[in-house]
Amino acid sequence: AMKHLALLLALLAAAGCGAKAEAPGPVVMNDLELENWQIALVEMRIDKNEAFMDSTRSPLRPADIPGFEGLNYYQPEPALRFRTPLIKESRPDTVLMTKRRGQQVPYVRVGKVAFKAGGKTQTLSVFGPATPEEEAFLWLPFYDETSGKETYGGGRYLDLKLAPDGTVDLDFNFAYNPLCDYNQERYNCTLPPAENRLPLAVRAGETLFRPEGH
Repeated sequence: AMKHLALLLALLAAAGCGAKAEAPGPVVMNDLELENWQIALVEMRIDKNEAFMDSTRSPLRPADIPGFEGLNYYQPEPALRFRTPLIKESRPDTVLMTKRRGQQVPYVRVGKVAFKAGGKTQTLSVFGPATPEEEAFLWLPFYDETSGKETYGGGRYLDLKLAPDGTVDLDFNFAYNPLCDYNQERYNCTLPPAENRLPLAVRAGETLFRPEGH
């Protein structure tokens, strides 16, 4: 019995320090949580469409604003939302990322997130500002199997917030297109690094702005 107790305590200790929960599967939501999540997603999309219709702040080309009816999205996909620890780098290093027009810009790799999708553990790097003067942010640029087909060829972005418990809400339903997708002349977006290429199709979040012109 003592042996069983020791084993049980060892398992509990492992679960407590996150060893077992480093790469969780999708967030499980009850009916109310699911409804609230869908409402938040729809509200975000409505707000963004309104901003894009406003000629004073729209990233669209002026010629595209009058006929603009809304951005294109996949249907909400609860299976592509994960709550996962931000595994911080013990010594964050500076990474140079390439912009669409070839310039390089520095970011700091602050950590990684892991989650289970497509039948195995997937890992992505999370980045932050390279200079202390910049306002702190957590940014996750990525490519997936839809990139250049159903979604923007230059990848998509996710903005993350660190919760007090050290986790992030990694919700691909909030994945959005770089501004280059709307106006290539005006914007010069940063491309995701090669390490952030997912070997699966992430059919959640924003899709191509001009699917027909592709």
